[in-house]
Amino acid sequence: DLENLFILGRGGEVLIEKHWRGRVRRGVTEVFWEHVIKAERPEQVMPVLVTPKHYLVHVHRFGLFFLSTVPREVAPLLVIETQHRIVDVLIKYFQKKLNEETIRENFSTVYQLLDEMVDGGFPATTELSRLQAIIAPPSLGNKATNWLMGKSAVSNKLGKTSQLIPWRPKNIKYMNNEVYFDLVEFIDCIVANDQIVKCDVFADVRCSCKLSGMPDLTVTFSQPSLIDDASLHRCVRINKFKKERVVSFVPPDGSFKLMNYRVRGVTRLPIFVKGHVKWTPGNGSVSVSVGPKFNQNKSIEGVVLTFPLPRDTQSNTLTASVGSVRVDLVNMVCRWDIGKLPPKSTPRLEGGIILPPGKLLDEQLTVRAEFSCKTLSVSGLGIDHVLVKNVKYKPFKGVRQITKAGVFEVRCSSTSSK
Repeated sequence: DLENLFILGRGGEVLIEKHWRGRVRRGVTEVFWEHVIKAERPEQVMPVLVTPKHYLVHVHRFGLFFLSTVPREVAPLLVIETQHRIVDVLIKYFQKKLNEETIRENFSTVYQLLDEMVDGGFPATTELSRLQAIIAPPSLGNKATNWLMGKSAVSNKLGKTSQLIPWRPKNIKYMNNEVYFDLVEFIDCIVANDQIVKCDVFADVRCSCKLSGMPDLTVTFSQPSLIDDASLHRCVRINKFKKERVVSFVPPDGSFKLMNYRVRGVTRLPIFVKGHVKWTPGNGSVSVSVGPKFNQNKSIEGVVLTFPLPRDTQSNTLTASVGSVRVDLVNMVCRWDIGKLPPKSTPRLEGGIILPPGKLLDEQLTVRAEFSCKTLSVSGLGIDHVLVKNVKYKPFKGVRQITKAGVFEVRCSSTSSK
C-alpha cells in the first residue's frame, strides 16, 4: 500500500504532497526531518523509521527525499520499489534534470504522473511508454501550445491497454537498429587492517533498445551461478531465468533497467587505501595513500577520499602529492580530490591535525572512497552473448562494463602516545 507521497527538498520543505487514500497531516514530515538532522549524512537515515503512529518509508535520490507514511505493517520493499520507480519516471520525463527547481516548474506534470502511476494506493501504470502515450513529456513547445489552446497535457486518447505486451508499443520503426547493455557494478565493502571484513557487489544491467518491430532477446552471462538476489524487469520470462539462468525477454522501447542482482564474497578490489594516524597531546599526525590494487591496463578515475575530523579540530596542515585537499571545519570533513590515479606513482596525503593544548585522542581513522573503472567487472561476471530473434534485420549490439564504489570504507590504524 502506498497511501501518500511527500517530496522534500534539501532543507526539508515540502515540494509535492499527494494522498491516494486518506489524509495525513503535513507535520509528519517534521518528525522525519528530525532524523535527517541527527544523521551525519542523508544516506545514513534508515529507509524505514518507526514512530508511535506511522512507519516512515523513504528513498533519497538527487538531493530529494521521497517519503511515504504507512499506518500498519506492509511489505516495505513494495513501497520502496514504487518510490524508486516514480523517481526513474521523473528522470526520464525531465531529461535527467531532477532537482527542486524542476519539480516546482513542472508540478502539474508530476501530479498527473502520480495520478496515473498509483491508483487507490496500489501501483498501476508504471511503464514509461504507456505513460508517455497518456501524458506528454514537458517541453517549451508543449507548454506554449497547451497554454494558448487551453488544453491539458493528458491525452484523451489513452490507446489500447489490452494488447498482449503492454510495455512495448506496436509498429516501432528505426532507421538504425541497435541495442546496448551497460553492466554497472557497485562495490560495498569494509576493509580493516588491510583485510576485507565484508565485500559484496550490487550490480545493475541497463538496456537501451532502439529496435524495430517486436524483437525477442536472450542474454547469457559468464558464470551465471554467481548471481544472487536477482530482481527482474517485468518483461523477463522468470521461469526460463530460474531454470536456465538466462534472461529472455521482449524489451520495452527506449532505456530501462533490465535487472539488478548481488554477488557475495568478492575478494578482488581495484584499489587499495592505506592510512595511519598517530595521536599526541594537542596534535594528530595523518598519513593516507591510495593506488591500484594490482597491475592492470585499466584507468581508475573519479577518485575521491573523504574522512571525518575530530570535533575538537582547530586547524590542520594537510597536503597531498596529487590532487587537491579541502577541509570543511563546519562539518569537520576532509575531502581529497585526486581524479585519475597516476600509473607510476602512489598519491599521498600527509599533515597534522591541531587540537586544543593537552588534548589526547584515541580515535580510528575511517576513510570513504569514491572511484570508477571502465571495462572492469570485479565480480567476474559479465554478459557473454546477446541473441536477437524474431526480426529480419541484423542489429548492432553493444556491451559495456563499469565498476564504481558503493559504500567503500577503509578503517585505518591508529596509535596514541603521551
